[in-house]
Amino acid sequence: MYLEELSLINFRNLERQTVKFKRGNGFLGRDNAAGKTNLLEAIYLLSTAKSFRTRADHELIAWGQEQAKVFGKVGALALELSVKPESKQLSINKQPKNLTEIIGSFVTVLFTPSDIALVGGPPFERRRFLDHLASNLSKEYLLQLVSFNRSLRNRNQLLYQLKPQQEGDLWVWDQQLAKAASFVWEFRVGVIKELAEKLKSLGKKLLQASLTIDYPAPFGETTKARIQEAYLKTLQSARKQEIVKKQTLFGPHRDDFKLIQEEEKENKVVSKNLGIYGSRGEQRGAALALKLSEVEILESDKKIKPVLLLDEVLSELDEKHRQLLLRQVHTGQTFITTTSLVAVESVLGGNLNSFLVREGKLEPKK
Repeated sequence: MYLEELSLINFRNLERQTVKFKRGNGFLGRDNAAGKTNLLEAIYLLSTAKSFRTRADHELIAWGQEQAKVFGKVGALALELSVKPESKQLSINKQPKNLTEIIGSFVTVLFTPSDIALVGGPPFERRRFLDHLASNLSKEYLLQLVSFNRSLRNRNQLLYQLKPQQEGDLWVWDQQLAKAASFVWEFRVGVIKELAEKLKSLGKKLLQASLTIDYPAPFGETTKARIQEAYLKTLQSARKQEIVKKQTLFGPHRDDFKLIQEEEKENKVVSKNLGIYGSRGEQRGAALALKLSEVEILESDKKIKPVLLLDEVLSELDEKHRQLLLRQVHTGQTFITTTSLVAVESVLGGNLNSFLVREGKLEPKK
């Protein structure tokens, strides 16, 4: 899987243009002017239909324009995203698609300096990472997650305006919530086990210590049917408290996991929660380990090489971590934004597909 061609129309500060890329070569924006990250954002949009920088779609449209368009060619697939201030339209081979249909068609793994929040940030950052990986592994997971979130919104709305005679109506949403939640939880347990296996070796490379992942699965490792039954009982027992709080207090939307570093000190194994006690360097190394684990899992489970997007992360890493990350470039197509080629050429040599971003235009480096 690789991006052969990218076309942009009125996308942020980038003018109308079409660029073709070679298989396996990285894109390197070397100019300090704005625009490098915009290109990675456009590629990420083709993969997820969402920006990693903003939730306001109108910000993607160039000033004074009514809409922006991003087009990409990935093998036999022609992906297109049209963005207007109040709407987005997705298509594959000119056929309109919704979000759930486009996910998995073109798979990317994004790494930015802000990904340190995967370790020390709020729980929703880790849930988002887990959901992104799981959705690319299974279309059914994505559908069940969408179903859960829809049921959760409806149930919370009912709780917020609940009248005494309406309490029985909650049971309908309980059942829909539990059906979707059981699938989500069971699948997450499987993904966490795969991540744990990958982190064993990557932790030793990146942190010189064992790295484990602590995910307290609410109902352990069991079947969807048993999870559904147990969750329904939990919702029943929490009913009075939820009515008081006017929200659903327990479910996949409250999940979290911890990254634990284990090292031997004075003949004892000492465990450290990196989210709380890890240094910035340790947290960045653990975040990198998570992202590289994501790449390896997608390659082993889906038999695809995801496109790797690296946004200004090389300057944040020491030499050892830069080399470990850049070695992934050899396994597939990678797009890198950087203001200096020195760190990249030291690992990959000079055979790079390099571009400059100048005044809203993408130009091949001569």
